[in-house]
Amino acid sequence: MSRMSRAQASDADALLPVGLGTMVWAVVLVTLLLQRGTLEAQGRSWWLGVAAVGLVSGLGGLAFLTWRTRRRDASRRG
Repeated sequence: MSRMSRAQASDADALLPVGLGTMVWAVVLVTLLLQRGTLEAQGRSWWLGVAAVGLVSGLGGLAFLTWRTRRRDASRRG
């Protein structure tokens, strides 16, 4: 398997776990937002930032993988 075909396979294979991870971070963030008062009382409000960064990182990863896949597909066609 050539280096290029391995990269193509890894992009396609990566969309599912990156998407699932992003959804998990979204659920965690919503859950933590609902428990904000408890987190603040325990001095753990920084957890909100961790969940937000996880969500934004996942969205960025999804955007990059989608962009790269579309770019590669367009170069094959034309």
